Amino acid sequence: MVAGLTACASTQTAETGVVNDPYEGFNRQMFAFNNEVDKYALGPAASAYETVTPRFARDRVGDFLQNLKSPVIFVNDLLQGEGDRASTTLGRFMVNTTFGIAGLWDVAGYNGIEGHSEDFGQTLAVWGVDSGPYLVMPLLGPTTPRDLFGSGVDRAMDPLTWTEFADNPDLDDHIAIGRGVLGGLNARVALDDQIEQLNAQPEPYVALRRIYSSQRQAEIRNGRLNEAEAYEDLPDFDEYED
Repeated sequence: MVAGLTACASTQTAETGVVNDPYEGFNRQMFAFNNEVDKYALGPAASAYETVTPRFARDRVGDFLQNLKSPVIFVNDLLQGEGDRASTTLGRFMVNTTFGIAGLWDVAGYNGIEGHSEDFGQTLAVWGVDSGPYLVMPLLGPTTPRDLFGSGVDRAMDPLTWTEFADNPDLDDHIAIGRGVLGGLNARVALDDQIEQLNAQPEPYVALRRIYSSQRQAEIRNGRLNEAEAYEDLPDFDEYED
């Protein structure tokens, strides 16, 4: 669910707005599995992390990790032909890495230079590659074949993937693990209220699928959908009141 509410995947056809979910049976099983992992592992770990880590420290972790994504975002901006957005990404990275002390503070954001997110899945969408069917993967959460492939390319683009430390050959692996764990915990804490609201829905699987799809479409277009469009095909929850 963290992946579904923070990242995005396009599974909505332009003509009908219907999510392409031919593997719904499998996807629901994976959704239930991920829910159990969140309930018994990720959720409690995030609660403990929130308890021992003050908000100020979590904000610094979030800004630092976001700054590390800048090289990948910059390359995808260029691949999409978005020169202005690429300039913004580069400017933010330079400002935050220097004046923000290695990205611990989003100085650029505080001064009105807002960031954005891009990934190779979005780049493929801009190039006209179809998303393929909606998928829910164990632990990874919602995605599509296009975006699953794109995430692998993004990892290959990331300079930290190829960084080696001569004095400590295992340090790069430790950094990658630490980055993933902290990023997951930070995201889980930030999205706690949204996840509670999602679980309160009679059909959280359908709700998440729609939210995920709609958000992805908005990000591909570098804009946002209005609320009515984002939830137009959710089921009538009044049906479930009895």
